[in-house]
Amino acid sequence: MALTYSSFNKFDDVVKHYESIRPLVSKLHTLEDDIRPIGDRNRKQERIVKISNNCYALSDGYHWGDNKFIPYAAREYDGDAESWVIHWDRIGKMEYYAPIVWRKHKDGTETVQIRNFTGSNSGYEMTRYAFLERHMPYGMHFSMGGNSLQYVETLGKKHYLAKGKTVPRAILSHYKNNKWWSEWMTAKDDNAALVFTDDKTLGKWIHDPTTGKPLPQKPRVNKELKAKYKDHIDKFFEWGMTMSPMLPLGTDYNSTKAGDLREHFGGRHDDFTPTCAREILRSPNHPMRLNYWVLFTSQMSEYDYASGTWTYLVKHVDTKEVLQKIKSRFNTFININAGFMTKPKQ
Repeated sequence: MALTYSSFNKFDDVVKHYESIRPLVSKLHTLEDDIRPIGDRNRKQERIVKISNNCYALSDGYHWGDNKFIPYAAREYDGDAESWVIHWDRIGKMEYYAPIVWRKHKDGTETVQIRNFTGSNSGYEMTRYAFLERHMPYGMHFSMGGNSLQYVETLGKKHYLAKGKTVPRAILSHYKNNKWWSEWMTAKDDNAALVFTDDKTLGKWIHDPTTGKPLPQKPRVNKELKAKYKDHIDKFFEWGMTMSPMLPLGTDYNSTKAGDLREHFGGRHDDFTPTCAREILRSPNHPMRLNYWVLFTSQMSEYDYASGTWTYLVKHVDTKEVLQKIKSRFNTFININAGFMTKPKQ
């Protein structure tokens, strides 16, 4: 399947290209489905969608709003019927979620809306990034910077393109009891997409400053909170380093200890919270103290290709440099795991 590139300059270019495409008809798609691939017909999910006479979308498929290439969370498998059930109310509208939405307004002005994928800040969607790289309007450039942030560049200026958090209301309702999903979702428009207006006099795209989100702040350590735990942290590190040479660290042992740690605090990965970590730090006789230390040591393993085994730095502290490396990683581990570092908001 060939990768297709486009660089439409104006709304009429999008309309002209749409009208030049013969709708794809197959066992899965009828003429009424109006599937018009933007390029290679084998990549049929990447297509131009006519929303109205004055609004067209460039879609990469399987996102919210796509009622032809259905997003996975809107489908459920019925084992009894041995078929997939589609929840149409979970899909939403194409113009709210497509990567690129091109509009022509009554006064003749044109706007283009550019949208990142919808999901948590810890997620990635390389297909969306690749689609934006290949189909940005003429005069725009999509790029990925450091810290997993994405940008749209025009007129030599980069504009931060935040990941969207808006989902159809039925999806928010469906996942309301799932902490990982519901903590980032919203049914309201979060204004994450960027909108640009075509300035006819300049022949350039101008960013609408009311759209988009500011760059997230960098993580910061809550020094006041951490200071209250300094003695506990120091004693925990000293105790752990003393214990390490006697521990049978390895994949099976580490996995068992991690499982017991989760089980103690509820049984699920997300039940072990910073509050739990601080509880362990404060309690020298806590039953999960060893398990928590093993959780850290698991991140200190290095693979020895010569012997085909894993080695753990905490068991082989033979130089000051190695000790400093362990201290540095432990400090990062505690900052994040015990909740002393605030995560950036996007």
